[in-house]
Amino acid sequence: MALKILILTPRIPFPLRDGGSIAMNQSIQAYLEQGCQVSVLSLNTSKHWVDENDLPSYYHALHLFRTVYVRTHINPLSAFFNLFSDKSYHVTRFVNKDVEKALVSILQQESFDVIQFESIYTSPYLSLARLHSKALCVCRVHNIEHKIWQHLSQHESSFLKRRYLQLLTSRLKKYEMEILHQFDRLLTISNQEKDWLESQGISRGYYLPFGVDTHPHLPVVQQDVFSCYHLGSMDWVPNVEGVQWFVEEVWREGFPEYPALTLYLAGRNMPVSLVSDSKRNLVVLGEIDDALVFSLSKNIMLVPLRSGAGIRIKILEAMALGKTIISTRVGAEGLGLTHGKEILLADSPEEFRAAILSCLQEPDKAKQMGQEARHHAETYYQTQVMYQHLVQLLSNPSTLANA
Repeated sequence: MALKILILTPRIPFPLRDGGSIAMNQSIQAYLEQGCQVSVLSLNTSKHWVDENDLPSYYHALHLFRTVYVRTHINPLSAFFNLFSDKSYHVTRFVNKDVEKALVSILQQESFDVIQFESIYTSPYLSLARLHSKALCVCRVHNIEHKIWQHLSQHESSFLKRRYLQLLTSRLKKYEMEILHQFDRLLTISNQEKDWLESQGISRGYYLPFGVDTHPHLPVVQQDVFSCYHLGSMDWVPNVEGVQWFVEEVWREGFPEYPALTLYLAGRNMPVSLVSDSKRNLVVLGEIDDALVFSLSKNIMLVPLRSGAGIRIKILEAMALGKTIISTRVGAEGLGLTHGKEILLADSPEEFRAAILSCLQEPDKAKQMGQEARHHAETYYQTQVMYQHLVQLLSNPSTLANA
């Protein structure tokens, strides 16, 4: 009998413009491909509103699909009054009575074997799910959320803003640690999260990374050898922080050895502070139509992340394409990559500059590194294999408890 799964998502996971959407969408597709009966309840948020008529055809294969509009934009007034409570403002923005009604309605008309909560931002509905269902409740841990905000508060120069971020972070941490203890299982997107949770006494983690499908027939695209690029959603604070640091600390000095070398920045919601500058060979593209063609047309992928957890989906996608990748150690955490074999690791401006120059000076070695990265992705991150194993375990919860 097909496994019956209900997935709760904090937004509609489409279009596939950022890591969160890609990972959530992958779960939906992978479960369908494994023959599961999949239902989805999505918050259609004000920040990431999606016209349901634009959704791809495989959404029609869902057993049930419902959305509820929720206004999640930061409201200065509600943020101010939140100061006088002990609740996490990050999480309370996702609490909505209409979502509660929709969830109860679904659970009253359908029975499920598994309810999968995508991130802690859907976890406020866990108690309601427990009340109306006997399903196994699992949480997909995309990040240890409070650690991201903890890092940001530590690097905030404004005293008042830093104290405010510290308050928000402490409340988020308290909530996160309490709620994660309450799930039957945690599906961690990297071993980094799994190990950290175990260090905090939460031993119910199961490693479910983002999977990739290597492309047997890639389109033929002419590559600009003298190019570096960053591709990522710029409404995620760690991406903005990392890119701005790279532009100011690494790229501003230029590369006189290679005067044609150009940096391309692509991604939705590009901040106004990042603008194209022909004098510095900097091209800011913003959102692009075809990420695959864009990536193939560029040479060196840069991942200058300085904060954040989870697994870097864009790195995995680049690995599947055989790209040459230079990343900070934070950016490459959890992928099991070896410096100098599948990737180059750099944390300081000097290390980044040296890594870029080495790729340009030794192109054959850089290309070989990309092929090693592709082989690593094929070996450890095949989507079909991972979800086949997961579905078998979810069908037998006692086995999952020991996985």
